[in-house]
Amino acid sequence: MNKQFLYIFFLTSLFAFAACTNEAPPLADEGTGEIRFAVIDTTDVEISTKSSLYFDEDDIKEFRVSLKRGNTPIFTNRRYGEIAGTSFTCSASPDYVLTAENCTEAEAESAEKGWGQARVYGQEAFAVATGETKTVTVNCGLANSSVEVKFSDFVESIFPTYSIKVHATDAPDRSLTFDESNHLYRKAYFNVGETGRELSYTVNLPDPYKGPYSGTLTLYPSKSYTLSVSVIGDTTNTTVTLGITVDGTLLEEILLTEKINPYQ
Repeated sequence: MNKQFLYIFFLTSLFAFAACTNEAPPLADEGTGEIRFAVIDTTDVEISTKSSLYFDEDDIKEFRVSLKRGNTPIFTNRRYGEIAGTSFTCSASPDYVLTAENCTEAEAESAEKGWGQARVYGQEAFAVATGETKTVTVNCGLANSSVEVKFSDFVESIFPTYSIKVHATDAPDRSLTFDESNHLYRKAYFNVGETGRELSYTVNLPDPYKGPYSGTLTLYPSKSYTLSVSVIGDTTNTTVTLGITVDGTLLEEILLTEKINPYQ
């Protein structure tokens, strides 16, 4: 997937009437400012090593936008389509935070019957000053990471069954299996924090290839991972390797088996 960005713009200026929150009016002696929202989609930027992720106008209308002042919500989970073209009058304050997302973290891993979906998210802190007009930009990019699997032509043509099972090490109940029936179109999504998240995998091939083979790798945020299984050799010696590609660049190859003679 390509790195993409959405932009949410809003203007603030002095108004002496109305409140920013639906729950309570601002303090009169703080001054007020007007906020307007607009979303610009720039997700159709091509990155050669990733597939394009594109949000059309209707998709953007479904984005959820939240605004808070300190720990006080002004509004939460409002559809952008509901507030586009409207304005809000807010009290002056240095501690506003605006967030926008196409789905929550929970939805990012539960969608598509547990395979997940791409999550686009952005957050920006800003201040509203009395009598000031300014533009604040929130950059919304891909927040989670994806994993897909490829098997070599030899594996696909020779073996009747083959698979890679994956799960986040801290969440073994969410186990996903790529196999001969689905690996060509399936992609799994994982929420990943700044320090990374460990992924466990198990490769299964038919005898005599000494499977299964299990290991781990660390996922980092906003990355696209491909696990590639290859069987390479001749009639006397064969090796099975796992290639790990990150954003289109081969990171490493791991030897899954010792050299074996499948004809013995």
